Amino acid sequence: MKFLTQALALALLTASTFAHPGESIRPDVRRRLNHLKHSERRSITECSKELHERGWISQQADRRHAKLNELRKRAGHSPLTRRDPGLDVELFGRQAGCVLDPEVTEGPYWVAGELIRQDLLSGVGSKVEGGVVLHLDVNVIDVSNCQPVSDAFVELWGCNSTGVYTGVVAEGNGDGSASEIDNNSLRGVQPTAENGTASFISVVPGHYVGRTNHLHTIIHHGATRLENDTITGGTISHVGQLYFDQSVLESVEATAPYSTNTQEWTQNAVDQLFQIGHQGGDDPIVQVQMIGSSIEDGLWGTIDVGVNPSAVQNPSNVNWWTAEGGVPNTDSMWTGYPWTNGGGPGFPGGFGRVVRKVRSFFEKLFK
Repeated sequence: MKFLTQALALALLTASTFAHPGESIRPDVRRRLNHLKHSERRSITECSKELHERGWISQQADRRHAKLNELRKRAGHSPLTRRDPGLDVELFGRQAGCVLDPEVTEGPYWVAGELIRQDLLSGVGSKVEGGVVLHLDVNVIDVSNCQPVSDAFVELWGCNSTGVYTGVVAEGNGDGSASEIDNNSLRGVQPTAENGTASFISVVPGHYVGRTNHLHTIIHHGATRLENDTITGGTISHVGQLYFDQSVLESVEATAPYSTNTQEWTQNAVDQLFQIGHQGGDDPIVQVQMIGSSIEDGLWGTIDVGVNPSAVQNPSNVNWWTAEGGVPNTDSMWTGYPWTNGGGPGFPGGFGRVVRKVRSFFEKLFK
């Protein structure tokens, strides 16, 4: 048994390729490939005919067009003419991801307990984040019955314009300032309305070594809203990542403060998770339109996400957000991240926990 568990630990350790400094993305790729092979997997595009016949697709297109013009008016621009309504059905679902299991991992920087709020541009005691402002509109569809999912909670987070995640303290994530654990900007939760819609105001995320620009999302079902504007309980059906067209990113990255980021930029074409995410008919790219005459005026982004609410995922949060600030989750599989191949300070608390769980599983199996 000792030989077996040591071999398993060695296999887990040496299989790593790194995304965040120290983050393995191979498990993410395996998860995504398993999802694509799922015998009961359905794509959101299979709901297109039914949603069109009910008028839902046209209603959402009208609503989104009106919202874009509202944003343009606030910015001092004239309204745009409505496109051919016949395109609504053709375009529906192209930018959607459908999951019966998670597309990818939650990553090492998920902070649970975030506030229910639409505007994520600033956090408690923090300044407003710089970058290209993104007004994001998310429609959530139950692919088992082709109905919009109301009363769910969509959680969203991403790095800032220079590739740094708030709410965590980790080597390689910014300057590693201890106070960063108390910053909750660019993180939040929104309930879905009767039409299945949740909306956020954030920024287009920047980049960091090993990954293209992306946002993280988790979808909660049956959770309870507390008086302090957080949620508790319920289940999680979806853990995924949202992306942007490379041409959009080229324009974004040419502006400040994105252009000050000296980290190597991994573009969509060579990002492994991005490429795997587009297999099986899924296309988790946020469709964007400029609000004004330049990208600095902000972007209006929309995406339709298909989920199976009966699926249950169990992501692991690295920290908790509380009224007193961030608190480490000592039971997280991400504790001690980033993990170092040579042991290092992060190994016993982080990767060591994973190894112990694997050892415990096999000890029970062969008892």
